[in-house]
Amino acid sequence: MSSSSGAQFISVVTNVSYIHVRDVLEGGYDGKKVHLRGWVHRIRKQKKMIFVVLRDSSGVVQTVVKKDAVNEQSYASAEKMLIESLVTLAGNVKADPRAEGGFEVQVEDFNVLHFAEEFPITEDQSVEFLNDNRHLWMRSRKLTSIFKIRDEVFAASRKYLRQHGFYETTCPMFVSTMGEEGGDLFEVDYFGRKAYLTQTSQMHLEPQLFAMEKVFILAPSFRAEKSRTRKHLTEFWHLEVEEAWCDHECNMKRQEELISYMCHAVAKNRLPELKELGVDSKRLLDVNPPFDRMTYTAAVEACQNGGIDIKWGDDIRSDAEEFLTKDSGNFLFVEYYPKEIKSFYMKDNPDDHRTYKNSDLLGPRGFGEVIGGSERETEAQLIIDNLLRIGDDPEKYKWYIDIRRYGSVPHSGFGVGMDRIITWMLNLEHIRECIPFPRTVSRIYP
Repeated sequence: MSSSSGAQFISVVTNVSYIHVRDVLEGGYDGKKVHLRGWVHRIRKQKKMIFVVLRDSSGVVQTVVKKDAVNEQSYASAEKMLIESLVTLAGNVKADPRAEGGFEVQVEDFNVLHFAEEFPITEDQSVEFLNDNRHLWMRSRKLTSIFKIRDEVFAASRKYLRQHGFYETTCPMFVSTMGEEGGDLFEVDYFGRKAYLTQTSQMHLEPQLFAMEKVFILAPSFRAEKSRTRKHLTEFWHLEVEEAWCDHECNMKRQEELISYMCHAVAKNRLPELKELGVDSKRLLDVNPPFDRMTYTAAVEACQNGGIDIKWGDDIRSDAEEFLTKDSGNFLFVEYYPKEIKSFYMKDNPDDHRTYKNSDLLGPRGFGEVIGGSERETEAQLIIDNLLRIGDDPEKYKWYIDIRRYGSVPHSGFGVGMDRIITWMLNLEHIRECIPFPRTVSRIYP
């Protein structure tokens, strides 16, 4: 497609030292000449001057291009350019409380490097339209702020785990066995053999702790759930942690510390983005151990008393999860779920053999589950018995059972839905807002 002006991209290679918009907004360049580059975020044209809101990766700043302050060609280019055109400029910074961010740049030199076509996204577009144009919509200030916070959450999780002796590793995305519920698997043809996209990396992560003791992976997981709720994706980012010499209590303590660390990192390091999104950093700084706890049995009783239709042995659905935390600002562990509704690799609870030593972590104010975890079974025969009980073939899991035969060690692990915890942190309306290209039951484009 041709551009609206017919111009090609102009390559400008100079020795100019460019700064970021954020440097201007922080106040260190008041009264000084600066060189900036980026995209035209907004334009307001008058007879003899043009207000250009410039955007780069760090923020936006208002600039003023006056007809008598730049050469004729530069002003003509500014007059015909559209939003999202690529520009460079030089000018003097002036404090101005009327300008967004409190500063304005009086332009002396202005160059359009690429004339953008008419941008298809305007105000008041539908959610479907914005998601159809996700590749362009991600330039919005809202999504840019969300993605920067996403980066902070990912970085903080890695930093915490490395500080506590964990090694980051990798696991396969193509697998031959199921880790959770079979109906939630994406089946693929693997050169004539049946394979699946992994629901969880846990089963391939566990063998690695026998070498390194503390391991984690941050990678996609895939769930073929036909769920159309605000908290479900078919492809989501999964932080999974496995730790040797760690029991059920140790496992929950690790989760408390990790989530608190991530929340505090965002509150301390992403204040401009939180402000842009209208999120109070205190909400995140208030996340501290210990989290609340409740047994599955007590949770069922509480829900029954609250009028929710649930009986012992049922999974705790989203309406029940919401009920349990709707009046609390703290995270809640629900522990010791029935074996029938949880996975075969979990540790038997000796205090109630109907249950496993496991937990789900629910977010405050009715948000729902953000982490699932458990102590893992260490006895090979008990793993086999669990598989036979649920009607699965132990032979398919021979390699997984083998690690219990050679130096089996007490260990525990958990998986954090990273997109969910970010959705909770930022109080987003839908989980798709926090991931660059969301995959849901109804969306695989772009």
